[in-house]
Amino acid sequence: MAAHRAELAATGTPVAFVHGVSDEDAEPWFAQAGLADLPRVSDPDLRHYRAFGLGRAGLASLLSPPLLARGAVCALRHGAGPQPAHLRAQMPGVFLVHGDRVLRAYRHRQASDRPDYVALARADGP
Repeated sequence: MAAHRAELAATGTPVAFVHGVSDEDAEPWFAQAGLADLPRVSDPDLRHYRAFGLGRAGLASLLSPPLLARGAVCALRHGAGPQPAHLRAQMPGVFLVHGDRVLRAYRHRQASDRPDYVALARADGP
């Protein structure tokens, strides 16, 4: 996400994050990623995840080569450690929301998916 900040800003779309840990636990990750200045919501009970229809990954998905490779890259490049147990199978998503309407959504099929954030933010996006 940090690599696309300038492009996202050019679309005029504000960015916010919902994460499944305490603000205290999330702060170092957001700071390291260069995203500490963006708004975020702590949701350790995963209520927002459920409200947006984000499911949980099955065992086969958690052991898939793309996910294992992505995890290795994150660990080596960013020093990311293991996720808390309640998040390990939680699938992420990206949503363009206006008021109380979801205009566009990307619900990950695999946790290793990398959606096109800029296309989602553009008016002509998917």
